[in-house]
Amino acid sequence: MTPHGDYWALARTPQGWRAELAGAKTPQDWADTARALFGLEDAEVQQIADPARGIARIAFHRDGQLLAALFVSPRPVAVMRDYLAAQPGQNAPQILTGTSPADQPDPGPMVCACFNVGVNTILTAIETQGLLSVEAIGASLEAGTNCGSCRPELAALLQSTQTKEAAE
Repeated sequence: MTPHGDYWALARTPQGWRAELAGAKTPQDWADTARALFGLEDAEVQQIADPARGIARIAFHRDGQLLAALFVSPRPVAVMRDYLAAQPGQNAPQILTGTSPADQPDPGPMVCACFNVGVNTILTAIETQGLLSVEAIGASLEAGTNCGSCRPELAALLQSTQTKEAAE
């Protein structure tokens, strides 16, 4: 992927890249622009567009697998970024919704990057398994057991759940 524009930032994901882009000019054809951006001239395209509102959602597939997706809006795009970043290489026909399917849990924003554990997964485990310490979260989900940089956030999540229980 070779981004061009007034602003762009790339972040590596296990499946490839996640990018945030911004610019002052609106392309004539978002699908053509996305094909060039991703270098996917021969991929199957799936798209939804509302030019009047400046919104476009474009996904590229080959042999049933998602290759890349682009979500465009004049305002910040309301999508589940961590979920979307994990979809390339998967069969993801519903990708343009920008959210995980109803039959799949939403892990939430990533807390533990080492083991890809999201905040919703952690909160659910705290509530359903009665986890009371960062070590217990690590034993259950592996979160916080590698580099340790997420341990303060895990402690804060534990504190927030204990505070809510005490207030009820």
